[in-house]
Amino acid sequence: MKYLCLDLGTAHTGLSVSEEGVHATPLATIFEKDLDSLIGKLTPYLAQANPDILVIGTPSHGLLVDYGKLLAEKVKNIYNGQIIFYNEDLSSKKAQKTLNSTTKSHHQKKQLEHQTAAAHILQDYLDNL
Repeated sequence: MKYLCLDLGTAHTGLSVSEEGVHATPLATIFEKDLDSLIGKLTPYLAQANPDILVIGTPSHGLLVDYGKLLAEKVKNIYNGQIIFYNEDLSSKKAQKTLNSTTKSHHQKKQLEHQTAAAHILQDYLDNL
């Protein structure tokens, strides 16, 4: 099974992938605020990864819950696989902790934060299957 995971944000969306369903790997960060533009930028990743399951990380409450639902409805127009919502609470904190243990610059860490958070979300999902 192949998995693609999104860590949603209002300006950045992190992506991670798992080709074998065992280990999650950060893939990319899409810098986009507009939902329709985000879908356009997400389309090539969906085509390339061709996931069986799309995991959308959403918080337990707040604005991003509704944003995730709206995104999922729009993604259904370009993706026929299964969409799963998975709790992403504390994923950004985990990503920051992971990145702080590296020698990357502050700017590099900020660039990688969302895709690293997506990898944490996906890894947690895979570990709990």
